[in-house]
Amino acid sequence: MRVSTEYLERLQGRIEIIANNLANANTPAFKEGLLFIEENYDVREKSNTIAQYGGVMPGVENAEIPNRNMYVGRRIDFSQGALSETGNPLDMAISGEGFFQIRTPDGQIGYTRAGLFSLDSIGNLVNNEGMLVQPQINIPSNAAKISVESDGTIRGVLLEETEELQEDEENEIIDFGRISLFLFPNPNGLEQIGHNMYFPTEASGQAIGGTAGGEGYGEIKSGMLERSNADLVNAMTQLIEAQRAYQFDLRITKDRDEMMQQAIMMRG
Repeated sequence: MRVSTEYLERLQGRIEIIANNLANANTPAFKEGLLFIEENYDVREKSNTIAQYGGVMPGVENAEIPNRNMYVGRRIDFSQGALSETGNPLDMAISGEGFFQIRTPDGQIGYTRAGLFSLDSIGNLVNNEGMLVQPQINIPSNAAKISVESDGTIRGVLLEETEELQEDEENEIIDFGRISLFLFPNPNGLEQIGHNMYFPTEASGQAIGGTAGGEGYGEIKSGMLERSNADLVNAMTQLIEAQRAYQFDLRITKDRDEMMQQAIMMRG
């Protein structure tokens, strides 16, 4: 009975993850969630799993997985999504490895692959939810010809208040700042917090900042966005299979309960 209940819980978790993948098929830079359920029935495997993510050591009896973020192996598919052009120079895609660093409204530091950036009312570079990009970059309101280099350097020219940009006129190019990229020793240990963002954990290790295009770091593509890597066809197939398995096991559990009730009644 316990095994059957745990299996149903794992299937329900799988259905939820697949449904989330489907719902985010068009979310820029979304990374498909993965789920492995082969470790559900072995206590030692469970304890190994928890130890991998900073919990109890292997061999502890009756070890339980506190939440479904703690599975063996890859939990997030961080493979590269296709890049699509937007024409907006402040839209940025990472081609290769790395994350952008974002400050959340409560002051915590999160990481994302989604480069939907714009300027707020005072010229700070923010993401599509108004969270500040870190390190903080400010672009004056009179800036023009804004461009972003592959190493993350944001450049442009400054105009006088009454000056209009002349295409054939040479203006001094100014660097407004540079967007850094960040890597993790074990990105599979990152905690998903929603909003297409992640927090570091003991399992992921601390973020390692670097320059886009440097050794191990991807390049920044201006005027482009990374598309979701969720596979719609595969996700639909997985969802149907998981739903069928859930219904089948639920029916078996129900039949078993009815047989036990009949057996009890026969014994009086």
